[in-house]
Amino acid sequence: MRFLTKKPAQTEANNAILFMFEDVDSRSEFFNYLNELSDGKLEEQVFKFKATKRNFCEIFKIAINENLRVFIVGLGKKEKLTRRKFSQAASSAARAVKANLQGDSIAVELIDNLEECNSVLANFNKAQCAQILVCALRIGLYEFSRYISTKKPSIETLELICDDITPQIELAAQIGVYTSYAMKFAKDLINEPAQIVTPEYVANLALNIAKEYNLEIKVYNKNEIADMKMNAFLAVSQGSVNEPKFVHLIYKPKNKTPRKKVALIGKGITFDAGGMNIKPASSMLTMKSDMSGAATVLGIIQAISKLEPDIELHVISALCENMTSGSAYKQGDILIASNSKSIEVDNTDAEGRLTLADALCYADKLGVDEVIDIATLTGAVIVSLGNDITGVMGNNQKQIDKFIEISKESCENTWQMPIFDELKDNLKSDIADFKNTGGRNAGTSTAAWFLSNFTKSNAWMHLDIAGTAYLDKSNKETLSGPTGVMIRTLINYLLN
Repeated sequence: MRFLTKKPAQTEANNAILFMFEDVDSRSEFFNYLNELSDGKLEEQVFKFKATKRNFCEIFKIAINENLRVFIVGLGKKEKLTRRKFSQAASSAARAVKANLQGDSIAVELIDNLEECNSVLANFNKAQCAQILVCALRIGLYEFSRYISTKKPSIETLELICDDITPQIELAAQIGVYTSYAMKFAKDLINEPAQIVTPEYVANLALNIAKEYNLEIKVYNKNEIADMKMNAFLAVSQGSVNEPKFVHLIYKPKNKTPRKKVALIGKGITFDAGGMNIKPASSMLTMKSDMSGAATVLGIIQAISKLEPDIELHVISALCENMTSGSAYKQGDILIASNSKSIEVDNTDAEGRLTLADALCYADKLGVDEVIDIATLTGAVIVSLGNDITGVMGNNQKQIDKFIEISKESCENTWQMPIFDELKDNLKSDIADFKNTGGRNAGTSTAAWFLSNFTKSNAWMHLDIAGTAYLDKSNKETLSGPTGVMIRTLINYLLN
C-alpha cells in the first residue's frame, strides 16, 4: 500500500473522505474542490437538503461522477471529540469505503481547527491528524485473507490531503506509516494458525527481521535455556513436542550514544491449551493469540529500526507452547526460576507469568533503564476493565503517568491498577517462596505482584492485554480478531 501527501486539486483517488462536525457549517478547501467537481451538488446535499446530520460515525455517500465518490463522515459535536473518537470515525469510514469499493484509492483530508474542542484536543494539529489517520485507515481496511481462495479487491493507495504540506506533516505521516505496518505485521502473525506459528517459526522470523534491519540477535535453544537455569520457562514448555526458543533482538542507534536503554518483553505462548489444567474447548479456540505480546514487540522493533530514534531497544520473548501430555508439568511441582526463587505450581494455566519471570530475570542483566512487559496474562483484567481498556501496573509512578498520557494521544485506552504488598498473601505457599496463582480475587494485580519478584528494575511496567489483544466482536475502530493493541502507544512512548 502506498501513502502519499497531496494538495486538494492533485488528488487522483476514486474515493474521498470528508470529516464534518454536527453543528459547524464551515467548508474546507477540499470540500470546496469536491463541491466544484459536483457542480454544487455536494453542498446542496449536505447543507440545503441536510441529507446527513453529521452525528458521530454517521457516514453519508454521494457520487460526484462515475469515477469519484465522497463519504461525509460525521464527527458529532466538536466539543466532544477526542483523538480516540476521531480514530474510530476514520476507521469506520475506511470500512465503509471498502464495503462499497470503487477503484483502488482513498483521499482523506487532514483537519485541525479544533481550538473550540475540550482540553483533550487543545493542541491537535494537522501533523497529529496525519499520524492518527494513517493508522486508523489501515485498521479499518485490515483483513487476513491468506487462506481464503476468493480474493476481494483492495485499496492500494492512501492520499493525505492538505493545502499546506509541511515537513512536520510528512514526518508524522511517516511515523503513522511504520506504526501501521507494525500493527499489520502483529495482526497477521496472530491470525496465523498455531500449526504454523511454533516457537521455532517465530524464532526464524526474528532471525529474518534481524537480517533485514541489521539488528543484533541471540536465539537460545532448549539446552542453552537450561544452562541459564530458566526452569520456570522450561517447565511450561515440557509438555509440547515443539521445543522452546528464547529470542533477544537488539536495536542500537547509528553513530549515537543512546539516551536511554529499554527492554521490551512480549509473552510468547504460541498455543495455550492450559497444560494439565486444560482449558474448555470454547476458551481454547483463540489461544493461538496467546503470543500477542511477542507479535507486538517484534512489530515494534521493525518500526523503531525505520524511525531510528536515539534509544537502545532490547526485544525479548520466551517462546513455547503450553500443552498437556505425559511429560507436561503438573500441579504441585516446585520450580526454581533463574533468580533462585521457588514457585509452587498451583495452576498450569497460569503459565504466562512463569515464562515472563525468567524473561524479566534475563532483562535484569542487560543494564537497561526501563523494563516493560506486555502480555495476555489474566482473564481477571477482562472482568475488571472489559475489552477496550489495557491494564497498566508497575513500580515507577512517573513512568506510568507518562505512558498513560501518551496512550490517550495514541487513541488507546489504559487504566492503572494497583500492586500492594498485601497481595503476597494470595500467593502464599507452605513449601515454596510462593504459588503461581491465588484464586479469582484481585487476579490481575496479584499476577503483577508475582512478576514484581523477578525484576530488580526501578522502572518496570506491566501491560495486561488479555482483554484488548483479541476481540470476539467488532467495535467502531477494529474488526473482531487481533487488534495490535498498544503498538501505537509503545512506539510513541519510545519516540518520546
